[in-house]
Amino acid sequence: MSVELKDVWDVEIKTSFDVNNIIYEKKVLIIIKNHSPYIRRFEVGTKYINIEDQYEALKFRMRYNLISPVVISIDKYRKETIEVLIPKINHHLGDNIIFYVKNLDKNEEKEIQYNL
Repeated sequence: MSVELKDVWDVEIKTSFDVNNIIYEKKVLIIIKNHSPYIRRFEVGTKYINIEDQYEALKFRMRYNLISPVVISIDKYRKETIEVLIPKINHHLGDNIIFYVKNLDKNEEKEIQYNL
């Protein structure tokens, strides 16, 4: 009798206001959990930033710290946390960021919408 091992992964998002900097107002924690029995590589990045006010959008992009995608390897049955600092700007209703997490080994992608 053989046991089939599940090769799954999960993404969770949390907000932390523990920022000791006057430029940033909060941290977004992207938690990637690798439930598979294999080491997996993941790419984390920003797919889209939707800020209505052009001046506020420019200020946001100048201080935003996830401009380029990040590639990480996660060991089997482990989790990793990516911290994204959110700059202080005047947010409007409907302003959001869409993050993506891509499993490079299985070519699967998940999107996460975060409302500012």
